[in-house]
Amino acid sequence: MEWPVTSRTIHCSDPVAPANVNAPATDVDTIATDACGTCIMRGYCLPSWGEPGAPPPLQRTHIARRRVRKGQAVFRQGDRSEYLYAVRFGSFKSVTGLRDGREQVMSFHLPGELFGFEGLADGAQPCTVRAIEDAEVCVLPLADVSEAAGESRFVLHRLTQALSMELVRERRMAALIANTRSEERVGTFLLNLSQRLSERGYSAREFQLRMTREEIGSYLGATLETVSRCLSSLARQGFVTVHRRQIEIVDADGLRASYETPA
Repeated sequence: MEWPVTSRTIHCSDPVAPANVNAPATDVDTIATDACGTCIMRGYCLPSWGEPGAPPPLQRTHIARRRVRKGQAVFRQGDRSEYLYAVRFGSFKSVTGLRDGREQVMSFHLPGELFGFEGLADGAQPCTVRAIEDAEVCVLPLADVSEAAGESRFVLHRLTQALSMELVRERRMAALIANTRSEERVGTFLLNLSQRLSERGYSAREFQLRMTREEIGSYLGATLETVSRCLSSLARQGFVTVHRRQIEIVDADGLRASYETPA
């Protein structure tokens, strides 16, 4: 299925949910960047990265908003890399296929975060990004982003910063999986999630896990049962309370002192 965006075309992967596969998978609105002024994520997204007093980056770009159903792929492994994506609401996971048909979760993407950087390496996406709940993304043409970065050192700095943060996060996760026990991985995951949500104006203390325990386990190199057991252990120690997917961090300092892995 293809959705026109001015003179460009955005390709939308087929839905994987058992819903009517003949129905439209997404709705896309083409918007000018002045519509970004009403978006609660405007302070984190590329159109706000300009120099103070200067016209906003991508001012002449028409940005598409794509609504994505739970389970649907924004793009698939091997697709051409032509866009960056900013999460407007909802959350996503990056996955790569394994030989036995399972999917390995590589990362999670929250409101205000960008994804799609990985495809810059060779022009093809190395993973599939799938919505883990009904969500919406803004679609930023790479050609326009590249042009904005060439015209503004502020945009170049913020873009480089965003890319570097992704690299640092991946490095920390690789070290975490290689060198720690499961309970430490789960504790660090909760603290990291809490910090990312707090940076975007959400509660750092209480939040809902949008991802399943199985998805968390795949990301952390653990089983579903191990993740559940670790959450129960953290609750018994008084660090958190857990009610299904609802998490409350009761003792953040204690959790950090006991489980957070140093950078």
